Amino acid sequence: MTRSGSDLGGVASLGALLLVVLLLVGAIGVAGGAAGDDGAGDEGLAAATHGVALGGTAFHGSVGPAPSRGTGSGGAGQVDDGDAIRLRNELSLTEEPGTVGVTTRAEIPDRVTEFRVTLLSANDDAVEADGFEPADDADPDASAWEWDGETADPSLTYAMDANDTVSEAGPLGARGTYRFVDAGEWALVRTPRTSASWSYTGQYDGQVRLTRENAVDGEGVASQAVAFLGPHEEYVREAGGQRYRLIVPDAAEAEATPEEVFAVFESASTALQVGARDETVFAVVAPTDGVEWGVRGLQTGDADLWVRDVEPAGTTTDVWTHEYVHTRQAYRAEASGRWLTEASATYYAALFALDRGAADFEAFERTLARGERDPDASAVLADPGTWERNPDYTKGALVAGEIDRRLRVATDGSASLATVLRDLNAADEPVSNADVLDAVEAAAAEGADDGTAAAIRAEAERLTTTRETTETWDRAAHVEAFGETPAQVGYDVPDDGVRATGEYRDRPVARDPVELVAGETLALAVDVANTGGVAGEYDLALTVDGESVATRNGSVQGGAETTERFEHAFAEPGTYAVRVGGERLTVAVSEPAPPSVRGVSTDADSVAAGESVRVTGAVGNDAGLPAGGDVEFRVDGETVATAPARLDAGAEGTVERTVALGEAGASDGIGGGDREVTVTVVGPEDEASTTVVVEGDGPLGEVTDDEAPGFGPVVAVVALLAVAGLFGRRGRP
Repeated sequence: MTRSGSDLGGVASLGALLLVVLLLVGAIGVAGGAAGDDGAGDEGLAAATHGVALGGTAFHGSVGPAPSRGTGSGGAGQVDDGDAIRLRNELSLTEEPGTVGVTTRAEIPDRVTEFRVTLLSANDDAVEADGFEPADDADPDASAWEWDGETADPSLTYAMDANDTVSEAGPLGARGTYRFVDAGEWALVRTPRTSASWSYTGQYDGQVRLTRENAVDGEGVASQAVAFLGPHEEYVREAGGQRYRLIVPDAAEAEATPEEVFAVFESASTALQVGARDETVFAVVAPTDGVEWGVRGLQTGDADLWVRDVEPAGTTTDVWTHEYVHTRQAYRAEASGRWLTEASATYYAALFALDRGAADFEAFERTLARGERDPDASAVLADPGTWERNPDYTKGALVAGEIDRRLRVATDGSASLATVLRDLNAADEPVSNADVLDAVEAAAAEGADDGTAAAIRAEAERLTTTRETTETWDRAAHVEAFGETPAQVGYDVPDDGVRATGEYRDRPVARDPVELVAGETLALAVDVANTGGVAGEYDLALTVDGESVATRNGSVQGGAETTERFEHAFAEPGTYAVRVGGERLTVAVSEPAPPSVRGVSTDADSVAAGESVRVTGAVGNDAGLPAGGDVEFRVDGETVATAPARLDAGAEGTVERTVALGEAGASDGIGGGDREVTVTVVGPEDEASTTVVVEGDGPLGEVTDDEAPGFGPVVAVVALLAVAGLFGRRGRP
């Protein structure tokens, strides 16, 4: 309803009116909320406030540019009553490189009499307005628009610059410059920023509020502060008191699986007892094909983040955990307290990997030891003007860890660095390094005497306000503060752990890819080592094209190792994806190359008719793959035997067969019934030959007009002379 002004005539009546006004203002109140820091060195967004003021016959409200909580394609963030202005940003890909299109739509309830919106993300291109008019009193550089008061669902359509670049260095710096980008087929961008103000009637009917939501027109998904435009898959997990949404674009080749990402989120959520958790964490896998990102990952808004697709999950330098920790840092920092933001995220990424058993103590130690080296070691953490590079990631992580260790030891585990962060998260004002030191001393006092608490504060002050640093603690000191390191079971396929076995060879082979021929077997040796302090279980699976073909499981004591072996035969040519213990192999299976016949020999140059010779064929393989095929043994062109030839790449060998040779003969002219035969070894593509003499026994035979076998012309003449001599002797007296 509309309140009219009254002309009251008495002091009592005026006092009563003032009392009513004061009570009304107090009942309605002023609601406000601060926008979150993006965790990547960005300036904080302006505070979002809901203000109420009495102004004659109307009430007024306004909100700053802080992004509200989004819901993917836009469904949450709305209120149940009808007294809310709903401001919806719809993003879309455009043909203009480096930009995305935005349509900002408003649903305005009947009680609203005036509504004004300023587009803080619009570029210099023209704005298409429906139901809005340019504000007359606006800054010339501002894109401010006033509702015409009549259009039920007014809208503004405009272009927004998508590309956001940065020059970053340090552990989370990358080679390129982009933090957000329009890549053409897809875009990863900030959501649009707007501010709004409005007037409405009906002070007794409640306050008129404004809600925001972001959506994508077409394929894509948007949240509070980040939007991805393009084809993708979305994975959802509810665990650790939160809902995790992971967006995997089709253009991304993710190193970490959704299960691995969710695992680090869940473990970090459980371990970080630093205050309330955001209801939803929104994460995007950022494609790297064709895009040079300026950072390895980025967190913005309350709980939105992206990480490059090449980043693994669960290592001591895990970017997924690092960015998640930023979502749990609710405080704002002054310059002197800024070091703790990246320091705690880096430290916790290493500690949580160790606690989960995803990394060993040596890897944890190496990560923190970066803070011992100059120039970072000589930086004053509380004075960013002394920073040459990024000591908050290196020296800061080491100092944060040292504070954590000292608090745990002094309080017998009742306080830790998380106690400090919980205290800072409750601060209303930006925190300084002095606030950090106060929180450290207060945490120590929870379980230690005042002298010990003061000593821990003094050490924290020395390490943050001077150029001095500390050293990484050893395993014994870690056990004292944190307890025995958990089982750390890791897998490794050694250099000689990939072998090809079968009739061609039995030896280690090169990887990337593993080249086999059909019929060969891939033999894998996987070393299972536990570098933790207690026994741990392991469960290994050999998968081929995503299908498990063999499993091994067992237990290994702390500090011990064992070896598991797998074998899998490949019968058909093709390309196969093989995975075991985190090792990924591409196995290329081909048909064997043909063997080459390079010579032939026999164990005798001549044999008697009916005897056998041992024939040896020299074979070789000039190909880069094993060779295989049948070799034929022929006598005078007739195949009498075969033998398989199996050769490793570049190898030579022999094939042998014993061959029986037939009866002797005289037609070859060797003489005396001998005969020469040709022995040939024939391969798939070439052959080699030699000869062997088959000797005859030369028996006498009858004379025949047709020179019967066994009687040549000389023998016949000798026989006739012998007969003539016999008759002559008989005729003598």
